[in-house]
Amino acid sequence: MKIEILPFSETYGNFIFIGQPITLGGNLSLPVIIANTFGWEAISIKATDEADKANYFGACRIGNKIAMLPQFSYGPPAGNEMAYEIIKALKIKGYSCEWRLTEKASEYVYTDKVTTILPLSEDEETQFQQLKPNVRRKIRKCAGNGVAVIEGGKELLAGFYEVYAKNMHRLGSPALPERWFANLLDQYRYGEASVWCAFYENRLIGAAFLLENEHFYEACWFATLNQYNKLYTSYGLYWEMIRHAVHRKGLFFSFGRSSYGSSVHVYKQHWGGEDIPLYWNYSHPQHKNIRNFTLLNKIWRLLPYEVVKVIGPRIAGRFY
Repeated sequence: MKIEILPFSETYGNFIFIGQPITLGGNLSLPVIIANTFGWEAISIKATDEADKANYFGACRIGNKIAMLPQFSYGPPAGNEMAYEIIKALKIKGYSCEWRLTEKASEYVYTDKVTTILPLSEDEETQFQQLKPNVRRKIRKCAGNGVAVIEGGKELLAGFYEVYAKNMHRLGSPALPERWFANLLDQYRYGEASVWCAFYENRLIGAAFLLENEHFYEACWFATLNQYNKLYTSYGLYWEMIRHAVHRKGLFFSFGRSSYGSSVHVYKQHWGGEDIPLYWNYSHPQHKNIRNFTLLNKIWRLLPYEVVKVIGPRIAGRFY
């Protein structure tokens, strides 16, 4: 297989979808949005097989590393055999490569994450009745408690970002810069990009960022204020996004990635979706020490919010 690294162009556009799950990773607008936001280079990997058939895969070049795709749970879809050959070829060319897929495609793999995906019905009532009784009860409770959920765009961005950034501080991780979300709203194409906010007594208590590609919807970033969780905010917020996806003839709704077996993962399972393992495929061995990450999380949580609000977005791009 012949591998070439080219400047990114949407005109190539023939990502492999046959036999692969549809995700956000195949959206042709993402490589440029990612690269422009974080100061990286958008590229296309051209892979030509023995039959002289060429396939192109969008990526970002970060120094001598090629990431497919940073900031998302999935890179451009490809069969594991082709992905394996491309990763190997890039390694021979002197690059470190990371490709996020729903299959193993390398001998060096990180597999602690999973995404939970809910197949969507043709109408809202059928979708609602397919949920577990306890989930339906909590959705009704949320509405009965007076929580209102609205959809919007940049007019809701500042509120979304405040809730998101505070939640990331609570979790011990730096928040991505607000310009990242603004760029997605402005530049995302071939699908929907929207902000969803939950209000209680005119106060914003939960928010989410929803993206769609080829009828695949994913709540990529989601946060609620802990002190209002007794109102079942998350249930109302997720349900309104699911309703929206059903009305738009969506096929799947993804709750996004989580650590396997975590409380967040267990919560997502309550919705009745299917767990899809995520494979971070690497060209080289990764020397990650979970204890170091745990210590950094603890330190970050102890820093004042006003401090992390300033420095977090400046370094968050390094953690993708």
